[in-house]
Amino acid sequence: MEAPGFNWPTCPQANSSAARFEKYEDCPSGWQAVGRSQSDRPGLSQERNICRIAADRLSLPVVFKNSGLGGHHGDGSRQVQIEIDGKVVAATIQTAGNDRGHSLGNGPTYCTIPRPMRGKPWFIEYDDANGVRQKSWFNLNMP
Repeated sequence: MEAPGFNWPTCPQANSSAARFEKYEDCPSGWQAVGRSQSDRPGLSQERNICRIAADRLSLPVVFKNSGLGGHHGDGSRQVQIEIDGKVVAATIQTAGNDRGHSLGNGPTYCTIPRPMRGKPWFIEYDDANGVRQKSWFNLNMP
């Protein structure tokens, strides 16, 4: 597969796609995938590796837990643990900052979590026997 000119085999009868790669799971319902600011250079494409929701839109099944993760930080952020769909994850609550990441104190407040990684990040799409488009996930990494 690493050889020059390799093309993933497809099946014209099933209208299958070539293999594609999606590193991250979808964000929980109501959350948005965004990129963490990794550079001060405008226009630089960022990996959408975190999930974000406006703090005023948090609702059940999200439950705040006692964090023990250091509380408030100098940048205005607060580390907490929240429960989403039965899983406890580390989260950050922060008021939107200026272009250098410093809190302005008067912008919207967001809750962010790391975006979950897929166990099977590769997929193909195909039409099943009834003509319904399906997606089949798999992993090419060997243990």
